[in-house]
Amino acid sequence: MPKYKKTYQYRLPFFLVLAIGNELLFWMFIWQVMRVFGVFVDHSAGETLTFLSPHFGWFFFSVPLLIGVFYWQMKRRNRLIDGVVTTKVLRTFLKPVSTRKTFWRFFFIRNAVIFTIFALMQPVLGTKEVSGKVNGVELIFAVDVSNSMNTRDIVGGETRLTIAKRVMNQLINQSSSSHVGLLIFAGDAYPQLPLTADKDAAKMYIDEINTSFISNQGTNIAAALDESSRFFSKRNTKKVLVLITDGENHEGGLDDAYNKIKDKNIEVLTLGIGTVKGGIVPQNSNPNARSLKDDLGRSVISKVNEDMLNEISNRLNGDVKLTNEAFPNVSDFLTHINNSSGGNTVNLEFKVKENRYQWPLGFAILSILLLIFVESIPQTFRKSNDA
Repeated sequence: MPKYKKTYQYRLPFFLVLAIGNELLFWMFIWQVMRVFGVFVDHSAGETLTFLSPHFGWFFFSVPLLIGVFYWQMKRRNRLIDGVVTTKVLRTFLKPVSTRKTFWRFFFIRNAVIFTIFALMQPVLGTKEVSGKVNGVELIFAVDVSNSMNTRDIVGGETRLTIAKRVMNQLINQSSSSHVGLLIFAGDAYPQLPLTADKDAAKMYIDEINTSFISNQGTNIAAALDESSRFFSKRNTKKVLVLITDGENHEGGLDDAYNKIKDKNIEVLTLGIGTVKGGIVPQNSNPNARSLKDDLGRSVISKVNEDMLNEISNRLNGDVKLTNEAFPNVSDFLTHINNSSGGNTVNLEFKVKENRYQWPLGFAILSILLLIFVESIPQTFRKSNDA
């Protein structure tokens, strides 16, 4: 009986050497490319390569599994041939597969998988300019940071300033404003954040506000209105000022401030935070802080000045809302801000990060096409010599 010559099984280790060597060279190259583009450093002066969805990188661990699958298939076929091939007819249908061709098949499939994963990770490199029209509403917050805003007469025991921050963040998230600005006031008023289209930056500034920002204590609403009237741009846009305070005005000069607001067609929404009954004013925002004392040694009590808040609303033809809730309903404010006429639009130019997912996706598609091309080439079989 003719004996079949084993020419395939001895090449199995050669496949592993090729596959593992290919992985080492490939990942050394990828590491070098990422290092050049600053992936592994916190700051880079040039273009930095980043990934929008880096969690897809876990799929790279499927590559060792892919190597194992190919190796297992080759070994299984080798055992099948050794066990059953005894005739020339069977050898015709179960010829050994070329190790080299198997490696190239693995190479292209593996590349398609690798580059598809890179595409899913969405590599970002460089920036591009895009243009668009947005609702031309300029929204400025004037928030009271006097010590009375530390008063905890809110349902749930939070400070008035905490509620103010929550409301501002909600209005930023849900309003159609194109630019947001922030100023703070107590005994004086100071700009905190100029008008910006970066709403994330605005929320960051809001979160950092505390009552220690201004040493000159008091509640100078006139200064807040006066500073706000100069804070808006000169563009033909809808201008909305959200005044957040407990209404305990300790200064005069409101008539002049009212006129400046009216002259510039600024719409004012007034939010009063606190209760008419009031609460003890602590020295700071700490829950166990001692209370402030007056000249007679008595604890200072802060009450919402409802009359003052209504006066501001009436004189400026704006809306007013009083609340002591932990999560105030400001839907009326949102409706007012978003109700902008059709002509109040602004053309903006944005610089956004350029998503380069097309590059690795193109390599993945190219790998599949090359695999189809290689597989379509007729295989040349070596003639087996019978003993």
